[in-house]
Amino acid sequence: MDVSVGERQPLRQQVLFLYGMGAAIGLYVGLIHLYFFRSAGAFFFFFAAALVFTTAMLVLWRAVLPRFSDRPPLRRLMWHVVTSLACFAALSYLISEINLYLFGGNSLLRTYGGGALTVTFPAAAVQRFPLIYPLIPIVPVTVLCLLGFNLHWWRIRLMQGRERELRELAIAAQLAALRAQINPHFFFNSLNSIAQLIQTDPAKAEACVERLADIFRYLLNRTQAEFVPLADELKVAEAYLDIERARFGDDLVVKEEIDERARAVLMPGLMLQPLVENAVRHGISRKIGGGSVLIRAAVDAGGLQLTVSDTGVGIRGRETIFERGVGLRSVRDRLVKLYGADYAPAITTAEGKGTTIILRIPAGATA
Repeated sequence: MDVSVGERQPLRQQVLFLYGMGAAIGLYVGLIHLYFFRSAGAFFFFFAAALVFTTAMLVLWRAVLPRFSDRPPLRRLMWHVVTSLACFAALSYLISEINLYLFGGNSLLRTYGGGALTVTFPAAAVQRFPLIYPLIPIVPVTVLCLLGFNLHWWRIRLMQGRERELRELAIAAQLAALRAQINPHFFFNSLNSIAQLIQTDPAKAEACVERLADIFRYLLNRTQAEFVPLADELKVAEAYLDIERARFGDDLVVKEEIDERARAVLMPGLMLQPLVENAVRHGISRKIGGGSVLIRAAVDAGGLQLTVSDTGVGIRGRETIFERGVGLRSVRDRLVKLYGADYAPAITTAEGKGTTIILRIPAGATA
């Protein structure tokens, strides 16, 4: 039974309520038997039986009765009644038979066959005892179960469902806002690169405009899909690098080491391009003589590992790297919101030697 952190507190309260109620009923019935029949064994037996009924009720509430939640109210109540009556009738019969086996008496399957007893109970009443004792707890326990589920537990389930929906909507809105930030950032940086080529090499500038058009055609056709194959991310990164190579020429060298299996792995969209852009703009462009950018992708049992390395100037103040620009901050925030803090990007850097950023994407579906 999988229970999220947000559901543990209500579940704990319900378990305490149910077992506290069951223990009280068990003590009541057990003390009656202890007083009238002077039987310590009967006391402990009926106390344990009350806890067994409580456990059955908890199982019904958690695993059985919710299965009828998609039915109309009247039909749902009917199924609740039938299921609960069947469960508690079978359980009550089983417990009564165990009681008769341990402490003596007559079973439903073997009725009393003797004559009238000398006590105040007539034979007919004694014959009905095996039937009355199993029937006594069925109706009150069933009513208690149905009232408790529909008036209390069911409301908790509805509130938990609404809380999960609101949490998912909030995360989706945050991710959409991060995507909305990164697209203009990428667009204006690319335009700045093209603007520097217009005067010196109009032909290259025209080619870069076409590559930029390819990139935004991909972004528009993506219909804001949250996950895309790595192959699509590589195309966007390569188009961006074509624009930058037109400006840097031989000073920018691009290398790729891509596991073919990795190309089909799904990952959050627009994750790779910000890493490549960071390597070019904050690493290679600031180093005399330029440098190289390496994109590596590998697949293992844990999922996809994506690495972007550059031989640029390195990063000073590594602890504030994610606060310096929109691109890397967006990558970090999206990964953390989707997968948790353990999946934040890992960064190694050395001043004058370059920077390496590693992303890990958990194992999932392939395209």
